Amino acid sequence: MSSNHGCSSCSWGSCRGGSSRGLVGSQICHCGEAAVLRVAKTIKNEGKQFWGCPNYKRTRNEELQGCNFFKWLSEDCVDDTVSTIARQRRKINSLEKCVRECQKREKMLITMICFLGLINIIVVCFLFKSP
Repeated sequence: MSSNHGCSSCSWGSCRGGSSRGLVGSQICHCGEAAVLRVAKTIKNEGKQFWGCPNYKRTRNEELQGCNFFKWLSEDCVDDTVSTIARQRRKINSLEKCVRECQKREKMLITMICFLGLINIIVVCFLFKSP
């Protein structure tokens, strides 16, 4: 994925496909570690990027064993894109509602100021006309 396409699970500039085992993005595997972006080498999915556990397929001599975390990069970004759009639509609707309420309050305040100004003029005129 190029750096000009973002998804909410990736920080800008961190979703680059240059390395098949580099630490990128903010996906967390079941081990609690940052998942790595890998490239599939199977015939069916060759070249397709996916998130995987950084400890996957360690040798038996090593203490850490992988958790088999797996998620296709395209699924990740599609899921995040849909949820981001939905979240942004809710936020836009909420902000539009707030703007409408503020506009109503503004109109009410302007009406009240005009009414109080008129009352003030009437009172001042009445006070100056009284003997």
